[in-house]
Amino acid sequence: MRFDEFIARDGVAVSPVDQFDGLAVDVGVPADWDPFDSAPGIGVWMCRHDPRVNQFCPNAVLTLHRVEAPLDAADVFAMLSEQQLQSVPGCQELYRELATATEGPGVTGVLTMQISHELGVLGSVSRSRIITRERETLITQLTVTALHDSPVDQESIWLAVRPGPVSRPSTGSDGGAPGGRKQDGR
Repeated sequence: MRFDEFIARDGVAVSPVDQFDGLAVDVGVPADWDPFDSAPGIGVWMCRHDPRVNQFCPNAVLTLHRVEAPLDAADVFAMLSEQQLQSVPGCQELYRELATATEGPGVTGVLTMQISHELGVLGSVSRSRIITRERETLITQLTVTALHDSPVDQESIWLAVRPGPVSRPSTGSDGGAPGGRKQDGR
């Protein structure tokens, strides 16, 4: 079952948020990636210097959601993975892993996909962090997508969720990530 189907079936409230109470959400992107104006609960960066940018612009998309129910993190990750795989025509799963987070609460998930597209083969890596609390579930996902032969180093783009204050509140107009943003590991 897809996550959107589960939410519709069970009538669970889900809302985009720009931060999680008591947690800092940090994203590392190369300094030459440009932030793009985005909606509440979403951060977007683009790599405009990729040599094939006229065909497809490599991008990183961060989403943050609060679910008003405590859910099993493994079930949530499975449903989110199925939703991503079924939402994009020509998408094929290459790798999936779920593990206990090594820093901070919750679990981390990785879903690696290959997408056959008229522009060429796309590679996409989605990193998830799912935190179940007493009355809610917090979900953040960072998905990086680029042409398969792009020189973009997807491993250099990272997501971290840790206890602490929000690194930098998003104004919603500066293109910054919800919650916080770090570049080049700083």
